[in-house]
Amino acid sequence: MAAVPASSGPADAVTALYADQYTRMLRLAAVLLSEPSAAEDVVQDAFVGLYAAWERLRDKDAAVGYLQRSVVNGARSRGRRRLTALRHRPAPPADAASAEDAVLAAWHGGPVAAALRALPRREREVVLLRYYLDLSERQAADALGVSVGAVKGYASRGIAGLRRALAPALVQVDPYEREQE
Repeated sequence: MAAVPASSGPADAVTALYADQYTRMLRLAAVLLSEPSAAEDVVQDAFVGLYAAWERLRDKDAAVGYLQRSVVNGARSRGRRRLTALRHRPAPPADAASAEDAVLAAWHGGPVAAALRALPRREREVVLLRYYLDLSERQAADALGVSVGAVKGYASRGIAGLRRALAPALVQVDPYEREQE
């Protein structure tokens, strides 16, 4: 440590200690805290505390020990505050469903959607690709990785399944019956 002149005031003495001990104290705080900005704050607080207590120090040569204790105690205090803050932090808000998810959850789709969901997977895929997305048989076959003949068969069975499922819901009216009456 650089010798502090006996006649110097607190500002000169702490400035000399700062020039001599800052790096050492910063390393100590950095190891204790593992946060560079917090370590710098603790060391600065220790030097400010030393300056404030300079006149009360009986042994001015013990100032380095005072700094070391101040840095260690400051690091402990920071760690305790951080743990207390972590223990008492509010619980994160629950994930809220997006507007789209809420609408889709409430939507049941009616009898057509229910009939589509009741179809086997491949038939449902082909019916949707062919008649909802209006793809050609070749485009649907390419999208599903099957042959055109398979698309024709799935589409035929899918439409027949939809007719069976929706028949009770449909009122079958023959348009020619009304004209004949």
